[in-house]
Amino acid sequence: MVQRLAPVTEKPESLTEIVYQLLRDAIISKRLPPGERVSEAGLARQLRVSKTPVREALLRLNTIGLIEADGVRGGRIVRPSAELIRNIYEVRGSLESLAAQLAASRATQAQRSQLLELATASRTAARKGDVDGFRRHDDTFHDVLAAASANPYLARLIDNAYALTGAARQRDVPSAGDTVDCATGHVQIAEAVARGDSAAAAAAAAAHVAMVGQLVLQAFLEAAGPGTATANE
Repeated sequence: MVQRLAPVTEKPESLTEIVYQLLRDAIISKRLPPGERVSEAGLARQLRVSKTPVREALLRLNTIGLIEADGVRGGRIVRPSAELIRNIYEVRGSLESLAAQLAASRATQAQRSQLLELATASRTAARKGDVDGFRRHDDTFHDVLAAASANPYLARLIDNAYALTGAARQRDVPSAGDTVDCATGHVQIAEAVARGDSAAAAAAAAAHVAMVGQLVLQAFLEAAGPGTATANE
């Protein structure tokens, strides 16, 4: 295997989490490209860690859908497809709609204020054309929204779905999406949560994710051209 990953030099308590984050970032950045086979032994050798945290990280990535099973001790980086993009955004939309609904009644005052600040900051960055700034605020906004649901199981599912949609958007179609429209969706969600309107929050979150999903799917189909496969083959 070609050396693409830097060795892990720190040995924190949660080594599996470190390995998971490194592999997820490598998939999104295409240092581990779509369709490539990876193995526990090869990854452990590059990262200079034991196979155990690599095995656990691969299992998590497989559960999320970023890696497909391929043999007993390895997997294959998932390839993009229209069907995959459509499916993952449908799931994420349902999860975040529920999170927003719950957040409207359960969020702390600090979380409500933080959501409004992040939504406004994401819109400001989008209007300035600051894509990196927008993404930072976007990531944090969705993390806080999930936490504000006060349901850790739901928050974990959203984190997994967000990782998969993030790969689709940043890896497969990085040019997709109107960040100003996305940021406007953040503001609508945050305002509904702030005033405690569960129905409006849920509807705003569902509409936001559906809009982003449609943009990503359209960009993928345009980039792939005629005859694009709809299955993850």
